[in-house]
Amino acid sequence: MSIGAGAAIFLVALTIRLIHVWQIRRAPFFTILMGDAHGYDVWAREIAKGDWIGHDVFYQAPLYPYFLGVIYSTLGPNLVAVRVCQAVIGSCSCVLLASAACRFFPARAGIVAGLMLAVYAPAIFFDGLLQKSVLDVFFVCLALWLIARITGRTHGSAPARPWLSLGLALGGLSLTRENALVFVVVIVAWILVTVRDRVKAAGAFALGLAIVLVPVAARNSVIGGGFYVTTSQFGPNFFIGNHPGADGTYQSLRYGRGAPEYERQDATDLAEHALHRRLAPAEVSEYWTDRALHFITSQPGAWAKLMARKVALIWNATEMVDTEDQSTHADWSWPLRIASPIGHFGVLVPLATF
Repeated sequence: MSIGAGAAIFLVALTIRLIHVWQIRRAPFFTILMGDAHGYDVWAREIAKGDWIGHDVFYQAPLYPYFLGVIYSTLGPNLVAVRVCQAVIGSCSCVLLASAACRFFPARAGIVAGLMLAVYAPAIFFDGLLQKSVLDVFFVCLALWLIARITGRTHGSAPARPWLSLGLALGGLSLTRENALVFVVVIVAWILVTVRDRVKAAGAFALGLAIVLVPVAARNSVIGGGFYVTTSQFGPNFFIGNHPGADGTYQSLRYGRGAPEYERQDATDLAEHALHRRLAPAEVSEYWTDRALHFITSQPGAWAKLMARKVALIWNATEMVDTEDQSTHADWSWPLRIASPIGHFGVLVPLATF
């Protein structure tokens, strides 16, 4: 892909996102932070005040609050500035995706992919929220771009730098989306099967991961007295998605207490009440994991039905509402209003299949 094409994609994406931010700035919800956004804001303010280490094992993915904390430290807690920074990051994601696609497919397909992400309604929506999704998409696109660069070299020599960079990117993604660690297994298998210099490639990839994840694991170990690669919320989250009353959407462990300030405490209190003793964060996670696995193994039919419902919820055009609603934001933003009917998963899936 040419530099000109990349610049054009970036400018289209950035213009759309900046117009979106400019239009929603007067909306009543612009400065009212709810749910995870409120938790991230409180956490970032503590970081900006100098509390970079914290006092508990990470329960939520930590990278986005630290990203916010850096912005707050330099620009103050300015929600417009945060959203502008995220608009830039989201626009970079469009360019990375286009460049990656150009290496796998004809250049025209890559440019179309980048432009589609630029006008994709959920991407515009989430880039304007105080949510970690903007970093999720960026690291996924960065990883795809790095993989695209590597693929032409897998049967020849294996320079360490691209694999090191891929490890760094996957490490960053794992600190915003913990389940991204499953990609590590896939990439290691890819290295073992396709790369001639397996040891060098795997070592560089592992080093990249370690540079990002080891400091976090060490910090969690010192504070919590256990081993936590990223966070300690796997068990509660796994149970929320897999229990007899689950319906494929988020349900707090205690009704009406889905805010971040309650999630950790409720998970701990309920587990300790059930086991009649104090529990470490790892033990709390283990308790909820065991309960979820018990449901899966004891009621396989119900679990299979639940999984089918989750698939149906994913493979359709409707975006699930979680605290903030895309259609409400579209009432204030004409770019989002125009993009919503044509830029959704119901369009992407048929195109991907075709």
